[in-house]
Amino acid sequence: MSVVGVDFGYQSSVIAAAGRGGVDVILNGGSNRLNPSMVGFDECRRVGEQATSGQSSNLKNTIKGMKRLVGLAFDDPRAQKEMKWYPGVTFAPFERSSGGTPSIGVKIHAGDSEKETVVPIEMVAGMMLRHMGDIAAAKAAEGTSTPASELFPQDWVVAIPNYFTDAQRRGLQAGCEIVGIKGVLRFMHENTATALSYGIFKDLKKEFDAEKPTNVMFIDMGASAYTVSIATFIPGQLIVKSAQCDSELGGRDFDMAVATWIASGFEQKFGSKLSGKPLDKPKTYLKILAAAEAAKKTLSPVGVKEARINLEMLMDDFDFSTSLKVEEYEAICQPLLDRLAGPIQKALEEAKLTSADLTAVEIVGGSTRIGCVKRKLLEILNIENLSTTMNADESVARGAALQSAILSPRFKVLPYDIQEAQPFPIKISWEGGDEDTSSVTMFNRGLTFPIVRRVTLKRGGPFSVKASYEDVEQYGLPAAAEEIATINIDNPTTADNKVRVNIKQDIHGILVISSAQMVEEIEDPEAEQPAAGGEAAADAPAEDGEGEKKKKIKKTNLTCSISRPLDWSADEINKYYEIEVAMANADRIVIETSNMRNELESYIYGMRDKISSDSQLGLFGTPEEKAAFAEKRDAMENWLYEDGFDATKKVYAEKLAELKALGDPIEKRQAESQERPGVVSSLQSSLESYTAWVNESQANEKYEHVTDEEREKVRSKCDEISAWMYEKLDQQAGMSLDEDPVLTVHSIRMKHKELADVCSPVINKPKPKPKPKEEPQKETPPTPEPSEDGKKEEEVPMEGVETEEKTEEKMQTD
Repeated sequence: MSVVGVDFGYQSSVIAAAGRGGVDVILNGGSNRLNPSMVGFDECRRVGEQATSGQSSNLKNTIKGMKRLVGLAFDDPRAQKEMKWYPGVTFAPFERSSGGTPSIGVKIHAGDSEKETVVPIEMVAGMMLRHMGDIAAAKAAEGTSTPASELFPQDWVVAIPNYFTDAQRRGLQAGCEIVGIKGVLRFMHENTATALSYGIFKDLKKEFDAEKPTNVMFIDMGASAYTVSIATFIPGQLIVKSAQCDSELGGRDFDMAVATWIASGFEQKFGSKLSGKPLDKPKTYLKILAAAEAAKKTLSPVGVKEARINLEMLMDDFDFSTSLKVEEYEAICQPLLDRLAGPIQKALEEAKLTSADLTAVEIVGGSTRIGCVKRKLLEILNIENLSTTMNADESVARGAALQSAILSPRFKVLPYDIQEAQPFPIKISWEGGDEDTSSVTMFNRGLTFPIVRRVTLKRGGPFSVKASYEDVEQYGLPAAAEEIATINIDNPTTADNKVRVNIKQDIHGILVISSAQMVEEIEDPEAEQPAAGGEAAADAPAEDGEGEKKKKIKKTNLTCSISRPLDWSADEINKYYEIEVAMANADRIVIETSNMRNELESYIYGMRDKISSDSQLGLFGTPEEKAAFAEKRDAMENWLYEDGFDATKKVYAEKLAELKALGDPIEKRQAESQERPGVVSSLQSSLESYTAWVNESQANEKYEHVTDEEREKVRSKCDEISAWMYEKLDQQAGMSLDEDPVLTVHSIRMKHKELADVCSPVINKPKPKPKPKEEPQKETPPTPEPSEDGKKEEEVPMEGVETEEKTEEKMQTD
């Protein structure tokens, strides 16, 4: 599971792994596919499901939905609005050592320290992603002897919202680096991952036609955002035509609408008896929000008319019960439903399509299960059915895993072209020179990336180029988010140098400086060399134009640097990486200590009944041993809940060893008593088998190759082992159960092995192979000696034959 894709969601996250058999969503330790996107800080960090279980008791130190805060400035209006969704959590400006605009930090109490620590939100996001990797590693390690730490995923694709800005992408990238995730191959838009998951397998089945492209609309409503995208499919290619978002419309907004209705009813009922507003109290807020979500889910299926809401001890010891009818629910949510049409209409206009041009409308995301949302979508698109062929919760993670497999060198995947779409237009502006200022839109909205664009300027001396988003208000971005980067170029102070600045938008959608070059036209020295022919050539009259000097282009790389708001330096990443390592070690120690304490506690309680019961260990210990164990056990139990409550792992291990030194001999006697009959029976069976073979093999032709000495060797060993066994059995029969046995299971097994080592080679001795028959030699008649003339006559043709053979070889060689 070294190649994975992650859907890093607001409410929950999903991880999928690419393998030879396809893509599989990985289950966590609780056999669940969805992992709550939540990190809690206590004596150790608790992530995912563990954080959920302790949220109500550790509200101030439990952070969720961190992806919507990553890469934002603390005073960004989007951040200030988002922080209101997390009651009880204390946010603070996070100051970087390099200065600049503060980003978002969270005040926490970590470990045993009572001092508040500010942790950057990017690091918290990284912790959640690291937890997803740990889930994959643990799954990969199942059934193997390899530690899970050695099977941590190597290649990642992380799905992000389409509306993420450059700063948000860089923030998430820094979070991954802080927690040691180095192999992020791509940050992929969630809508593109969904489209890839939909299209790649259909492409393999040859369902797309190059002459007639397939247009599919994907509607994704999750917990916090609503995205509508249109993708076009042709064989071997996916093209994102349009993607429109409402980043403030999701399932949580429907929950909040119902929660506000519940709180209003509660206030009307109890009025002045309440100590404050219900939604202003963090724990009450969470209770009401959970009840609202449950009511939403109850009313989503067709045919459900109302949902009962019962809240015990909601606030100030007051209970509250009410019913929400489906008509009231839809009226409450009508303002939210009205916002569904805008992104759909914009997406169709941008793609230059109508709903009739769509082959299918696929809905994904947990909030598309809301009944009134489905009905509203059908009404807006004027279609009969919405397609639900994809898993609403897993499609993004599956698409990300497929992209990871395509990009990873560990897999060989058929080429598949994915044309991603740039969400915001980016302009490049410059100033300097003769007091001129200008700009150009270099990366248009919808432009595919990664891509490199170039701007050529004439400048004398150092100058800067700025990249910023264009028309930010049109795309719902605050003015503070307009700036992307400033590129400073160290240009020589000569007049009007021609400088080419190459700016790249990489595979993550992050803007980087590719290169800056000074371009000069210089005289070509080779063109000034005299022509061949010397003076005669020089005396020849020149043709028109020959007197002009030739020039060539010289390119000189210039030093350039890039500064970006909310950027993370390498030193800062390394600093927080060390903090992360320290936290991980502290977590490991806490977990190992807790496990050792639980082991000691389990042993104390487990042995209490066993050692006093005659049906278990009672018969295998002497009265003195049982009394000593009971005394030690009771003292250990008192220590565990008093002075030893906060002891270290080493102390717990030592205490457990002390107790086991008294209990292990008793347990060993029981184990010996239970296992001894079986191993004795096995040895007896072997003795009988070998003895029977000795008696039968003498008259069996099959064993005629076995000598009498070898048979006697087997018989003698059987008699020896048999005598030893019965002697020890007699001794053991005269002993009580609370004595250490003289006939141990180990000794029986060793004797069994000794018997097999002697007898098996004799019994399995192979027959010798029969000797091959010798053929009688034929007598060769003597050769008469030829006369001298005869010899000469024979020599001539022999030489001729040799000559012919040599000639033939030469011919073959040629």
